[in-house]
Amino acid sequence: MTYLRFHLLFNLPALLLLLWLTRRRARTMHWRWIGVVGVIVFVAVTPWDNWAVHKKIWDFDWARVTPVEIPLGGVLWRLPAEEYAFFLLMTVMVSLVTILFLPTRKTEA
Repeated sequence: MTYLRFHLLFNLPALLLLLWLTRRRARTMHWRWIGVVGVIVFVAVTPWDNWAVHKKIWDFDWARVTPVEIPLGGVLWRLPAEEYAFFLLMTVMVSLVTILFLPTRKTEA
């Protein structure tokens, strides 16, 4: 199974379900914060994940993924595009689960 197929079979349905469940609760403020947290996750996890692959702590079957190669600082940063998608998918999904379980605010009429 490819990494993309994994996303399509497992993560996409879960994401769609969470989007549906939070359709009335998610506000513009939530989406802004999800964006901020997504940037933080991307900036924090990208170097760590690249380092782990570079040090052979783990690896990917490069025939089953879409490699993204970025030469930076004399090192070739190489991760699958699907791994970057994973960072963002998990951030959005965890955020939506959090929104789902947040107490609702009572508004004054």
